[in-house]
Amino acid sequence: MMSGGAVGPGEKAEWVPIKPTTDGALIMAMICWMFANNSLDYKYLAIPNMAAAQKEGYYSYTNSTYLVIIDPGHPNYRKLLRPEDLGWTNDGDEYIVIDRVTGQPAKNTGVEAGELFFSGVIQNNDGQSIKVTTALNILKENAYRYSMEDYARICGVPKEKIEELAREYTSHGYKVGVDGMGNLAAANGFYTGMALYLLSALMGSWNLRGGMIKDPQGYAAFGRGPRYDLNTISDAPRRSGVRLSRDFPYEYTTEYQEKVKKGENPYPSKLPWYPLNSSMDNQAVYSIINEYPYKAKILVSWMANLFFATPGAAREEIINEFKNPERIPLIIAIDPFMGEVAAVADYVLPDTTQYESWGLLSIYGYTGIKATSIRWPVVRPPMQEIGPGRYPCFETYIIDVAKKIGLPGFGDDAIKDVTGNSYPLNNPEDYFLKAVVNVAYDENPVPEISPEEYKLQEFGKVFFNVAGAIKNEEWPRAAYVMARGGRFAPYDSDWKGERQKDAYTGVITIYNETVATSRNSMTGEFFAGTACWQPEVFADGKPVDEAFNPDEWPFKLVNCKAKLRSISLIANAPVVTDLSSTNYIEINSLDAGVLGLKTGTKVKLVAATGGEVTGELLVRPGIARGTVNVYFGYGHWAYGARGYQVGEKKVAGDASRGGGIMAGKVSPLDKSLQKVFGLSDLATGVPARNGGRYKIVRV
Repeated sequence: MMSGGAVGPGEKAEWVPIKPTTDGALIMAMICWMFANNSLDYKYLAIPNMAAAQKEGYYSYTNSTYLVIIDPGHPNYRKLLRPEDLGWTNDGDEYIVIDRVTGQPAKNTGVEAGELFFSGVIQNNDGQSIKVTTALNILKENAYRYSMEDYARICGVPKEKIEELAREYTSHGYKVGVDGMGNLAAANGFYTGMALYLLSALMGSWNLRGGMIKDPQGYAAFGRGPRYDLNTISDAPRRSGVRLSRDFPYEYTTEYQEKVKKGENPYPSKLPWYPLNSSMDNQAVYSIINEYPYKAKILVSWMANLFFATPGAAREEIINEFKNPERIPLIIAIDPFMGEVAAVADYVLPDTTQYESWGLLSIYGYTGIKATSIRWPVVRPPMQEIGPGRYPCFETYIIDVAKKIGLPGFGDDAIKDVTGNSYPLNNPEDYFLKAVVNVAYDENPVPEISPEEYKLQEFGKVFFNVAGAIKNEEWPRAAYVMARGGRFAPYDSDWKGERQKDAYTGVITIYNETVATSRNSMTGEFFAGTACWQPEVFADGKPVDEAFNPDEWPFKLVNCKAKLRSISLIANAPVVTDLSSTNYIEINSLDAGVLGLKTGTKVKLVAATGGEVTGELLVRPGIARGTVNVYFGYGHWAYGARGYQVGEKKVAGDASRGGGIMAGKVSPLDKSLQKVFGLSDLATGVPARNGGRYKIVRV
């Protein structure tokens, strides 16, 4: 889908229509072309260590030449070959390559270039043979599994266009980069992301000006900073067990181990486990309603709209499960608005908005400078005080509850400075102002704020609790960075010539051993250790396009964010709502012609895995054939779209806030499972916001 404004007159940018969830096929086709035309940076890829890389003018290196054990009978099958596998000593984090000069096995740390495409047998000290191949060879074999014609057919981009893209991409040396976000939110998003990452690595573009850089680091804030330690809690209880979201190797679970003890095949697990991700709220939803791996007793929701953010969770059957006290005995929602989750909660606690609260964040990697942005309360919350300068909010609730139940790290003597002195944590400011001080004093401390600027910023009138939160001598420097909205290193300060100073110094993994030795908890199969084309599949391994005939279900869904709509804008910016009061079911002009439909027609979007929504059709050429787009953020049934009552007070609703449709009501489910479960990437659990199979029916 081409978003408005993405490509304009006179720009070199070009929109290339592609079938949803097939970006990985396009990238693998480009990699296939690069191998076939020797258009990779082989000089860079042959470098096996940082010292050799710097000698050649690079500031990164890959494991392209590292040998991988491919003998299924070897105890370290699928792992990288290490010195100890040969009976050698390992002086650190060392691996084995084939030295390009001698043609013999050697430690990666002792050579300047390794063989890129070796495949064969080598001997250990005991004379035993080990079958190995290089990491880059595995990637090449994966790329060649399909022909260029196959890749073109899969993604819907002509072969000639793919070749043109690859030729252009490889014609600028290391000064190239790629990125992707929404295209990774699919049931095959993990390998699409891996392919994107490797596309840059194959050109040696990491850590060099004009190429790819890592996200810049922020200034010390919440860890052990230059003034306060905000990360250490004395006598803190040790966390144990697994998270509800199942982001844990299945092989370490009780379920797996009990099956093995009984002599049973441990696969499949009851529901998928995801060893390659962590802390996924979308998977928490499905764990809760299915009471797996355990039953949830209390759900606390903050800064989250689970029904909107989790594809498929807006379905009535899922919402009803949340309402059922047998499923979740207690729901506490902390929200400044009566959102969809708050509307089904047992308790709704008020919270502050972004203008009334604290926040310190490192910026994204769109620039290389070191920076930390700071948000601080600039207006008084329109709520009743619960103490001098104290207002209801998430942080206040956590502090008060923690003190009530006696958790360490809260109340008096909770926070220590670097000299060991203790300070209380009774208010949000006790924590956040210390983080601001850490930012102000990191590296070389910032100047103190001038009297004129202090007066201009009206710091003398702040209503949050400053007294006692930080030392008096720290306040002028804290105020200095707050007045600037954070601390930002000088522009271009992260570069030394063509190299990024704060560069990623680890190895760029062409072959990822952790991925390669992890298993799909449903099928028991290993995940591929490097990039490859993977279609979207159900948990049982069956491709979605085989389960649902594209002739009957011709469309795939994309669900992206509109420029004039987010979850909160409908309440905070009525003018924006007036400009964009609804969304549409959007399809390509040629597809509309085949169906005999036109803009303004009322239609149903019907999902092959169940569910339908009714909306207004919008026909435009900026949608790829076979694609249906529905903008995110519309179709609210709460969030002020309808009235509610708190105690004796009734709050009227505004139906205009519920305009449009919510694609989450028809996001694809995994029909291979007996439980209600959203279609997800089987490696990471990333939900399928895009993809699936659909048809459009005139109402």
